[in-house]
Amino acid sequence: MGTRESKIGNAPSPGPTASMARNLARMVGLTLLSTLGCSSGMDDGSSAGAGGSGGEGGSGGEDGSGGQGGSAGEKTVLRVPLYPYIPDAAGDKLAAMALRIEAEFEEAHSGIDLVVNPPCFAADVYDPAALAVSLAGEDAGCQVDVIETDMILLGELVATGAIRPWLELPPADWHPAGVEASTYDGEIYGVPHWLCGHFTFSRDPSVESAGTAAELASALVDLQTDAPDMAGNLLGSWNLPSLYLDAWADTNGPEGVASAISTTMYDAATLDALGIFARTCESEGSNPCLDGTYDREENVDLPAQRFAAGEVDATFGYSERLHTILKSLPPGGDPAEIKLSSAPLGDGNHPLLFTDSFVVSARCTDACADAAAAFVAYMSSASTFAWILASEDAPRETRVPRYLMAGTFDAYSAPTIGADPFYQAINALTEEGKSFPNGGLLDVRSEMRDDILATLTSAP
Repeated sequence: MGTRESKIGNAPSPGPTASMARNLARMVGLTLLSTLGCSSGMDDGSSAGAGGSGGEGGSGGEDGSGGQGGSAGEKTVLRVPLYPYIPDAAGDKLAAMALRIEAEFEEAHSGIDLVVNPPCFAADVYDPAALAVSLAGEDAGCQVDVIETDMILLGELVATGAIRPWLELPPADWHPAGVEASTYDGEIYGVPHWLCGHFTFSRDPSVESAGTAAELASALVDLQTDAPDMAGNLLGSWNLPSLYLDAWADTNGPEGVASAISTTMYDAATLDALGIFARTCESEGSNPCLDGTYDREENVDLPAQRFAAGEVDATFGYSERLHTILKSLPPGGDPAEIKLSSAPLGDGNHPLLFTDSFVVSARCTDACADAAAAFVAYMSSASTFAWILASEDAPRETRVPRYLMAGTFDAYSAPTIGADPFYQAINALTEEGKSFPNGGLLDVRSEMRDDILATLTSAP
């Protein structure tokens, strides 16, 4: 969930834009903090002046909160927090990626001041109520216009009244699962950006070809190695219920998966299969996938790192785990040995896909609406996808692709992405994937997690 090097446009810019200056200041600040070894709170945009608040139609200070539009001659300010849980390919908290997005976009849209990831924004992107406060303009210190968030929350976010439908999607060859996830009551509330699914990573063709949880477990046992079979995190109030829903779809087919969001009725066959999958993690009397070992914040990358080092036979997670695996390979490690497959969590393999989409504030009308439409068109273009997917914001010598899943099929046809066998495998494995439900899980996820965990940890 590297570094960034960018070459923007074909002609030199007449000078840094306000957004470029902001991001350069952020990057210098991050360097100073690292050098000095101290911490300092970032300007939250709540005071007047720099970071201050502008009135309706006016302009706020740097990174603060401006109005929706502005008077004649003023630029339209568009504030957009991006989905934060993507590989930080540059190790700079995505600052250089934001800088390039702003610079490229503003070069083509000189009347718009794009603010990507405004520092004042600190809301949890999985908290619809908190997102609604910023989107509705109720937080005078940090109003935002467009937010990228997970469509598993779309129903709850629509219910707040803080977002409105988009008039249309930008032209693209959209993955149907992303469009379905972004649609609520027949209206398009989200412009899909990233998709996400569960994968296994191994070095064995039998593990790669396993089509059920039982086949996977058998293939891992047949390897007859001294290493543990599997590593990954099965905990979390979002994670474990989502794995259960994916296993349910594997076992029963994806149609009707929303009915599996329940705290009163669990599918026995799904729990049996998910239990088989979970037990592949057992080693020397413990199960680090279930006992909290891999759920600790400091261990988020440990399963991928252990697999890269050959300390476990396989690992599971989202496609972007491959970014960490490749960065963690020991000297002489061969990326071509790694085999990627859709995780068979149930009695079958019918992948479900999450979608992270751009939603727009109901306040965003007129000039703001035009700016928002231009922004999502830029973010949806194959060329924009290509450089973000390829981690071109990172220095060439340390660059590792992010291995995110694009919301459009067009993105996989870009030259750099089309030449990458891992990206082509990701596309092929998920081309027929279906959407996770886009509402209903928020309020029951913790209870579902507790119920499922109790079953998985009970004696077989």
